[in-house]
Amino acid sequence: MSIRYYYILMSQKQMLQNEVLEEILRERANHYFSKKKNLDFWILIAPQFLKNNEKLNQKIKSTNFYNQRKNEITYGSSDFYSALISSDKEFIKWIQLRLGYFENIDTDIKKEIKTSYISDGIHGIIECEEGQNISPLKSNKNFLHPDILLNKYKKALDIYFLSNVEKNSIQIY
Repeated sequence: MSIRYYYILMSQKQMLQNEVLEEILRERANHYFSKKKNLDFWILIAPQFLKNNEKLNQKIKSTNFYNQRKNEITYGSSDFYSALISSDKEFIKWIQLRLGYFENIDTDIKKEIKTSYISDGIHGIIECEEGQNISPLKSNKNFLHPDILLNKYKKALDIYFLSNVEKNSIQIY
């Protein structure tokens, strides 16, 4: 018996800074917790199912998504992807409708790149055989795009310096 996981793949910057997606996932998680239902979706930072899959990586690099967002994805010699993965096919379809256009990695990839449409990401299926030791849910949470880290630390520094300026400011009357 096999387990199917459905996923959307986006640039880390696009996925992790998307307020619509953040709100949808927060509301869905709260709903699951209130109903005492197990989560059936995960966000993966630098998903491991891409790491050693050269065929999949070549397919990705032939998409409009990759060619249109190469600057968001690639930094130095590394590619920075994030994936939303779920065992619920309808949930992934619904997310795609909410977020934009996603190319199907298994059927939409052609030899010629059509730039007449904007692609927000890729969607696909991962088939896992029961007893398989490799989980598609593994990721490297420490492999964040440098621009995301800079933004995170910039906000923290801004808050720190603003609070210190307010504490140390001298008011003259």
